[in-house]
Amino acid sequence: MTSDAKPERTQQRAHPRFPVLCDSIMSKILKNTLIFICILSMLLPLALAGCGNSTDTPGQTETDKSSGSVETETEGEKITLVGADGKTDYIVIRSDFSDSGSDDIKAAVDLLAEFKKRIPSSQLSIKTDYEKETELEILVGQTNRKESTEVYETLSDHEYTVRFVGDKLVILGKTKLGTLKAWQLFLEIYGSTWTETVSVPKNINLKESYAVSYKLALPQVTGATLYDTVLAEVCIQGIMNRESDSKVYIMGAQAEEWFDIMTSEGRWLSNQNFEEVKTFDEFLKIGLPYLKKVIIWDTAVPASVNVATTIAGVEDGIVMSDTLYDRYIDVVGSLPVTDLRGMFDGSVTGSKKNDCYAWAIENYLKKGLCSEDFICYYTDSATERNGGVTSYVSVRDWAVYNRSFVFDLSPWSDEAPYDEPDQPIGADYNSFISMLSTQYDLLKQKKTYEVCGFFNFTKYSHIGANTTSKHETVPTEWETVYLISAYGGYQNTATEWCWNQSLHSQYEYGTLKNNRPDTSHVEVDDNKTYLCIFMADYDSSYPLYEFLRNYWKDPKRGTIPLAWGINPTLLDTYPDIISYYYETATENDIFTSDASAAGYFNPSRVPDEFWDTMIQHNKDYFEQMDLSIAPMVLDWDQLDNVSLDAFSQFAPDGVASIVIDFHGQGGHQGAPYLYDGSLVYDVLNNGGISRESTVEEGYNILNAALGKKKPGVANFLLTRCVWCTPSYISDVIDLYRERHPEVDLEVVDIYTYFELRSQFLA
Repeated sequence: MTSDAKPERTQQRAHPRFPVLCDSIMSKILKNTLIFICILSMLLPLALAGCGNSTDTPGQTETDKSSGSVETETEGEKITLVGADGKTDYIVIRSDFSDSGSDDIKAAVDLLAEFKKRIPSSQLSIKTDYEKETELEILVGQTNRKESTEVYETLSDHEYTVRFVGDKLVILGKTKLGTLKAWQLFLEIYGSTWTETVSVPKNINLKESYAVSYKLALPQVTGATLYDTVLAEVCIQGIMNRESDSKVYIMGAQAEEWFDIMTSEGRWLSNQNFEEVKTFDEFLKIGLPYLKKVIIWDTAVPASVNVATTIAGVEDGIVMSDTLYDRYIDVVGSLPVTDLRGMFDGSVTGSKKNDCYAWAIENYLKKGLCSEDFICYYTDSATERNGGVTSYVSVRDWAVYNRSFVFDLSPWSDEAPYDEPDQPIGADYNSFISMLSTQYDLLKQKKTYEVCGFFNFTKYSHIGANTTSKHETVPTEWETVYLISAYGGYQNTATEWCWNQSLHSQYEYGTLKNNRPDTSHVEVDDNKTYLCIFMADYDSSYPLYEFLRNYWKDPKRGTIPLAWGINPTLLDTYPDIISYYYETATENDIFTSDASAAGYFNPSRVPDEFWDTMIQHNKDYFEQMDLSIAPMVLDWDQLDNVSLDAFSQFAPDGVASIVIDFHGQGGHQGAPYLYDGSLVYDVLNNGGISRESTVEEGYNILNAALGKKKPGVANFLLTRCVWCTPSYISDVIDLYRERHPEVDLEVVDIYTYFELRSQFLA
């Protein structure tokens, strides 16, 4: 089994943009010049022999945008559409049935205005095809004239053309949008020659096509059918967004607003041609040319859906359940099939689930067929399919797009997971370690990688129906990162419900500009209490995609300084969304990293030989997002000198940590201090305000954290606020000030906070 070249991560995004509407004028000039030179070389001997004079009249040209070719160029006469005196025998004809504002009407109106702009006395007018036919007409769009019909029948989907049929100039597309593009092409090619008259070659014959993107509605079904159908759709989406000029956007539950934002005027999708696709049947036919195989997963072995997704990415396949395959065999029946049914029976590991991953590791991961950048931690079908839950189906376009290895395993070695309670103890854990160690060995310390996705709470921790688990949710999160960090990885945790990552990721961005205040003149006032609000836990895709989008609309955002923590590696998946936040930030909205820096990892677990790679990784992302503070480093012990030396290279303006020793190894949170005379190592207040609190509860938390100020000694608090609105934070601070008028409380931005903290500690 082989795979094509994998998409590579680069410091500057290298994904291609959508195709532009048409080639540049210079490109066409160069093409025509080369042909002219060839013709001239053949005619030159004849000219020297006195065999007549040549003409410089432009000849017939036919271009095809999809191939970039120039088919013919011959000599021919010019037709004057509008003379220098403004007189014309031509009339613009458009359809009587077109609606006002439609693209074909716009083309006709724009043509008239452009000719008037070039020849102010132009007498050219527009009439509908209801009017009596005349000999000389410019037919814009699909009219009732036979010339329009003849040309229309020669066009394929999304093609458009400009040509003379007899004495009538036809400007026409297969669609109304195509007609507008035909007029725009006509203007681009010949507009520069319209100075004294509007004249064009009699034998003009332009023909081009445009790329179409698809806006896909969610299937109107429920239960397992919804799960299966969306799974098949996102496989096609991931492949098309990687391989095709025709891009796919799925209108998932949280996707509509981002689509509206990114297609609004001036944003990167505003000029793209999205057509609505309402059914899976229609979309399957569109995507079929990009598919190379069908992978039928075993619905009796939920983990096999992850193996199937891995294969789909590597081999450009579509994942189908047996029922979906049977329903659409007439459409996909000609494709080769990889059938996973009955393959995994527990004979290898004592666990059907882990037989899946043992086979996939051996046949795909170890052979270097999967992504070097991403491993996807996606919940399998065990807890989602029957209920029609698509939380970790919605993101599989990202796995397919990147050809990533996909898994769903417990990080615990001391108990069986809820979804397979009869497996040998530690089977999941052993597969987890096998996968991580394989990836680490493949990369040979040259790069780090992201584990995108979160553990399944019900399967692997004491929550909901899993009442017998020994482990709570937060320790399970920490244990997962504990394992990943030791094998050169980092995590992007909550990624569920994050639609269209394979498209959003293709936005090209440069270095972003953070709001950095001037702190050169600030001085500590020993009578003050300094409070810095860290808006936390946007370190993974879903909070960035959903929560922050809603909090960003808050009417009090910008009234107080707030430090918004965003994982810089999310530039890989949602660079356009992060850029949107940067572009719409107020002076009081300042960005930092979140847990722990460029990705969620434990510094104490990073292998010594891997630190150079990890430092460079963080430096690249911090530079792209213009960051220099890491205010929430999560670890099992206070950061040691090795870690602080590393952080000083990409977060020189300050580091703060939260330390929790779940293993009871003696880890502790030390006091703030100035490391090596310059780097502030502070403590982030972990018991900060959460979105579940009332204003009164928020006040109590803040009051307890600030404590009682000592006379003549400045008081400092850097507090974590998880998924709170600016209005809520503002209300809590107002209540504190109301009840403590004796406290000179100043809310400062995070750069000012660390500068003041540095002065205080020095």
